[in-house]
Amino acid sequence: MVSPQRIKRPRFTTPQPVKGWRWIVGTIIILLLWLVGGSLLGLILLPYTGVSPSVLLDGGDILSAMPAWGYLFFALITFVPFFVGTLVSYRWILGIKLRFLFSSSGEFRWWRVGLGFWVWLILVGGPVVVGIFTQPEAYRFNFSPETTLPFLIIGVLLLPLQTTSEELFFRGWVLQWLGGGIRSIWLLSLMSGVVFSLPHLLNPEAAGDIWGAFFGYFTVGFALAWVSVRDRSLEVAIGAHMSNNLFAALVVGYEGGALPAEALFVTQPIEWGSSNLLGALVVPLFIFLTRPGRPKFPRQQEAQGEAPSVG
Repeated sequence: MVSPQRIKRPRFTTPQPVKGWRWIVGTIIILLLWLVGGSLLGLILLPYTGVSPSVLLDGGDILSAMPAWGYLFFALITFVPFFVGTLVSYRWILGIKLRFLFSSSGEFRWWRVGLGFWVWLILVGGPVVVGIFTQPEAYRFNFSPETTLPFLIIGVLLLPLQTTSEELFFRGWVLQWLGGGIRSIWLLSLMSGVVFSLPHLLNPEAAGDIWGAFFGYFTVGFALAWVSVRDRSLEVAIGAHMSNNLFAALVVGYEGGALPAEALFVTQPIEWGSSNLLGALVVPLFIFLTRPGRPKFPRQQEAQGEAPSVG
């Protein structure tokens, strides 16, 4: 019998060791499919965004020529190769069944996705909704059937794909790679927060306050990494990320952001100081409110080398 004191909590990593070169090759494939494949897919579908290919041939700015819904479609459809690339690399480069990319136990619980979605929505979206009623002059109602409805439909269909793709890579692929050699949840979460922040600094809203933007994205990346390592699954992180982007793109949007300001309500460009203060308060609450229940018979399962089901 294995002594409980000697049992170590399983890490959020692959069920069997993976050689480092496989992670490197897989990462190259994922990024190439995202950048090259995503661009090619976007160009192929360009006529369906309301822009003639002649604009590109004439050297024009295709993004500014698109309607808002076309811009959103063009931006989000590029995540299809990113999503596929992560799944293909995990299954055939690492040689591991896909269910272990989502969870170390191989299980996937939709109710945990819903928990992450609603807790994040209440903590982050709740104060914004209150602001609509207490400071109505700061928000502009933006509904127009011709422009808003297509934008909402495309957002509802494609934003979950975009957020899930990012979670599979940043919290699934990257965390499991790092988790093969690092046990500290603090170090993993800090590293994940930095990795998540860097590409998001290319967003236009980061231009005015690069350090404020870095801290804002880092806070989100840290929180989503923490719950993923803690739960050894992506369920809560997928739900929270989906909630965040759906709310920001479709309910209350900011001027000057990465996506067109075609949400139902639009406000001024993001102010990173107040946003980061809210984030500093939200993160510990989010981590606490989404904590899993006690696993059933964890000692017996861990003693047998199994990852216990959490939830």
